[in-house]
Amino acid sequence: MSDVGVILAQLGTPDAPKTPALRRYLAQFLSDPRVVDLPRWKWWPILHGIILRTRPKRSAALYRRIWREDGISPLLHHTRVLTDHLQQALGDEIPVRLGMRYGQPALDHAVDELRALGVSKLLLFPLFPQYSGATNASMVDALYQAIHAKRHLPALRVAPSFHNHPGYIASLAHRIRQSADPDANQERLYLFSFHGLPQRHVDQGDPYEAQCHVTAQKLAEALNLPKSRWRIAFQSRFGKEPWLLPATDQMLAELPNKGHKEVVLACPGFVSDCLETLEEIAIGGKKIFLEAGGTQFIYTRCINDDAAWREALVQLVKRELMGWC
Repeated sequence: MSDVGVILAQLGTPDAPKTPALRRYLAQFLSDPRVVDLPRWKWWPILHGIILRTRPKRSAALYRRIWREDGISPLLHHTRVLTDHLQQALGDEIPVRLGMRYGQPALDHAVDELRALGVSKLLLFPLFPQYSGATNASMVDALYQAIHAKRHLPALRVAPSFHNHPGYIASLAHRIRQSADPDANQERLYLFSFHGLPQRHVDQGDPYEAQCHVTAQKLAEALNLPKSRWRIAFQSRFGKEPWLLPATDQMLAELPNKGHKEVVLACPGFVSDCLETLEEIAIGGKKIFLEAGGTQFIYTRCINDDAAWREALVQLVKRELMGWC
């Protein structure tokens, strides 16, 4: 076996759509200073005194709306399939593991498994197309936490964002054409919704917003969409401070009155369907749009484990392993 190993890293998922599981998951997620960077003395009473007492029950109800019948979340299912495919593509000589920043299977467990196999060169591949301190940097924090007490540290590589990689863009365009071919109906507006971020983070130098715009522009070009037929927006606001605009929910409420009665919505910032895509957008977003006067709302599911994306991922990982293998 080679001394090289790969970790496919995802943000995470609760173990079950139940209140105790959501309390554990949210406590870990919202305790991350990369996610909420308020002073601990200010944030801790809010988190433990209010949020973890009320939000887990509501979040569990939302997760039950999208949970799979086999007992796992959509995100975990699709990421497992990706991990298995990458393992097959790389062969048994290069072990591949899945690691979650929050929840299970945990990133530190993946590190321990690979080290037990003799891995001394480790590639961390975050499955976040656009770089953000709240995701990519947090994943690096977790990686260093997993190895900081070890005497013999592995050589480390962290894959960069792939927001403009041709294979990623092509897989997005292929997926959208499968559900709503732009050439078949010239009246539809295409809305690309990305996860939001506090405006303050961008002002402090986070490249996330700029990379989202690059992805949207390249995707529109791949679909041959003129500027009049597509928009970009940001979803999943949390807290009271200003977040990136325009907001997806507000845009969906306004589009019918501006003459856009048919919308195709894709989420190019998520490689796997999850609560934010299946519940917030496919269910909640659709409701907002139709109640505002829209006539057709088409949600384009994420690239998940589609064949085009699987092959693009293999090429991305092989690029990052050059010189090691």
